[in-house]
Amino acid sequence: MARIGFKKGKYNTIDQEANKYSALTNSTVPKLEKVIDEKFSAEYNSAELYADDALAESDYSFKSGTLTITVANDDDTKEAKLMGNTITSGQTNAGEVTKNINDNAPEFGYGHIVTKMINGSKKYKVEFFPRCKCTNITTDAKTKGESIEFGTTTIEAKVFALETAMNGFAIGDWEKHKTFDTEAAAETYLDTLLTPSAN
Repeated sequence: MARIGFKKGKYNTIDQEANKYSALTNSTVPKLEKVIDEKFSAEYNSAELYADDALAESDYSFKSGTLTITVANDDDTKEAKLMGNTITSGQTNAGEVTKNINDNAPEFGYGHIVTKMINGSKKYKVEFFPRCKCTNITTDAKTKGESIEFGTTTIEAKVFALETAMNGFAIGDWEKHKTFDTEAAAETYLDTLLTPSAN
């Protein structure tokens, strides 16, 4: 099975008080616009205890992961929300973003759809991380030369296992995926994962 595409990166912040994903505006799950690529690197525990010259106990469980998402356009509103920055609204200085040392990035869920080719047929795989937290957002900038070079924005986040049951997920869950025959079915599934629900 070959991966031949990547689309519809969607997210939703976690409402810590309600212990579920945040309420949606107009029943619409927020989306990262124009995702170029994504990389995920998992880190696992590596602990071994030997006794009587043999391995007696071991732990290779998931510790955390690093998620790197590259998007074509920087979006101040979405980036400020993911990083916990202040963005003004109203008539005066609307859209002004302020970053402060006391900013606290919210935790959020994130997922996307990968297009795959299996035996000549397209399939659509949803890959989902229920608990993430942004650590850094950077944007390339370069002066215009003889030819145009497009800049991109990179969003970096840590992926963690859930510490409490939340939004239908169990303690310890850190990734979920499922493959569908149609893109529409995959998107519906992804939206459902990010929609607030009772535990």
